Amino acid sequence: MYSSFMVDPPRGSTPGLRKTRTLLLTVLGEAVLPSSSWVWQGTLVDSLVTLGSSVAAARQAVGRAVADDWLVSERVGRRSQLRIADSTVERLQLARQRTMDFGNSRDWDGQWLFVALSVPEESRALRHHFRTELAWLGFGSLGNGLWVSPHTENEESALRLFQSVEGPNGAYVFTGARPVTHSPRELAAAAWDLDELRDRYEAFLERFEPLNPRSSREVFAAWVELLTSWRHFPLFDPELPDSLLPRDWPRYRARQLFREQFEAWTDGALDYFRSLES
Repeated sequence: MYSSFMVDPPRGSTPGLRKTRTLLLTVLGEAVLPSSSWVWQGTLVDSLVTLGSSVAAARQAVGRAVADDWLVSERVGRRSQLRIADSTVERLQLARQRTMDFGNSRDWDGQWLFVALSVPEESRALRHHFRTELAWLGFGSLGNGLWVSPHTENEESALRLFQSVEGPNGAYVFTGARPVTHSPRELAAAAWDLDELRDRYEAFLERFEPLNPRSSREVFAAWVELLTSWRHFPLFDPELPDSLLPRDWPRYRARQLFREQFEAWTDGALDYFRSLES
């Protein structure tokens, strides 16, 4: 699925490699793919070094991407040229659309989408997979295998999730109005940690509001960091409708900042990346 591909590198990797792989995905999706599916291996390594990775970690991340079939490698003389695999192109495009559309205000008809499932305790990898993907689809946990989302339009996506792997024997997906025991705001407060989510947005604003990169290298680094930070939010933020959120919710201010900085830095960042190609 797309969430684990974009923001959740393989468990067991070292922190440095996980970070480098995450940055690599941003570079592939935002710097390479908009103009081509081909890139020199050395360009990717140099771009990751610019972003703070060691040469060894950068080469390892690129090599792992080839081994995982994200990239296809071809020799051109003494150099290696990489092509983004077709399946990776599709995932990157869908994840980019999700990232760029994220944070818009949405209307809500008051209906909830519920998922009830049971996964054996010993199936930890499967439990982690479902938690990650359900969060990406905007679900919050009410405990005891019950998940809830205000986004009923994700019904088919939830069904595909359980059909995509050998999932639990009993997984129930249904829609309905709010439970009679709780108000919509109370249900939202129970399913999501809104205080923690607010802290994430405040940290994003604190990091990027004062940031003013000058050199082309700094612009590229800031641009990639901005994109990488923003594309994590769909995993944590269910995009609750305004009627379920506290007043002065910071997501809209964060989205405005993201759009402004993204537009201000993109041309300079891509110019720097193209300079690495040459």
